[in-house]
Amino acid sequence: MAEVIDLKNIDYLATINKKTVFDNEQSSLTLLSFKAGVERSIHVDEKDEVTQIIEGVADVTVGKEVFRLTSGEMIVMPALTPHGLKAVQNTKMLLLRPKHTHNK
Repeated sequence: MAEVIDLKNIDYLATINKKTVFDNEQSSLTLLSFKAGVERSIHVDEKDEVTQIIEGVADVTVGKEVFRLTSGEMIVMPALTPHGLKAVQNTKMLLLRPKHTHNK
């Protein structure tokens, strides 16, 4: 069923807050919030992922490069490339990922 989703309707917690927008047999879309200073450690995934910043500023590491993303910007994190994130400011973002097993 179709519904309008408020992408800013997620609270900031002491840790990463996750809210599933949709999850099906092909892919998932997750809304996340990070308080300033909170990090998602460097990890590797077997498929490409895409993240879009909705609000705030985050440093996204992809391989050996760090990209400072702000509201309205997005980045593709290629498969098998180490990546992670650190919130510079309170940040809300979307994460689109195909179904896969998650490797540390």
